[in-house]
Formats: sequence, C-alpha cells, structure tokens
Amino acid sequence: MGAVEGRFDLVVSNPPYLAEGEIAALSAEVAAEPRLALTPGGDGLGAYRAIAAGLRDHLAPGGRVLLEIGPTQGAAVAAMLGELSEVRVLSDMDGRDRIVAGRMPA
Repeated sequence: MGAVEGRFDLVVSNPPYLAEGEIAALSAEVAAEPRLALTPGGDGLGAYRAIAAGLRDHLAPGGRVLLEIGPTQGAAVAAMLGELSEVRVLSDMDGRDRIVAGRMPA
C-alpha cells in the first residue's frame, strides 16, 4: 500500500493493538487470527504512534479521529493526541476503555 495523501474530515482506525506479551493469554479462537491483525509487536502502541504522527498532515481543520484501543491503553493513546482538542477516552458497553477520540483545532 502506498502513502496516504490528502486531508480528511474523519479518520477511523482499529489497528492491531495487543502487546506482544498479551498474545499467550488469548483464547485459541482469537489467537488463530493472523498475528499482524493482533499485534504490531512490542508494547502494542506502534500503530498509534504512526497515526498520531500523520494527523497534522492528514486531518482537516475541525476533523475528528476515532481510534479503537485495548482497555489499558486509553491514557497512553490520548497523550499521543496532545495537539488535538476534545481528546477523550470512551467506554464500551462493558465499561472498559475502547475508543480515543479527538478533534483537530479549526
């Protein structure tokens, strides 16, 4: 896949986010998924670092970003979006952190 070009009003991503150490605890059904769909390796935050680094160039003024996260990653991913406004961590129906949202200042 080539480089992303242009500016967008909305960026939504469900990147691989499991830390390498979490793979062993997965159910057999989940662990059968392709490894790259589950983890980028290391601490599981690599994809968020790449997304956050590209938002300035690709998120339009006033545009929004929604990132699915693992339940322990809310604070770390929110901190990566420090230049955005309205950054918040949203919970799923089970009460676990599940989405980090933010808006590019106008």
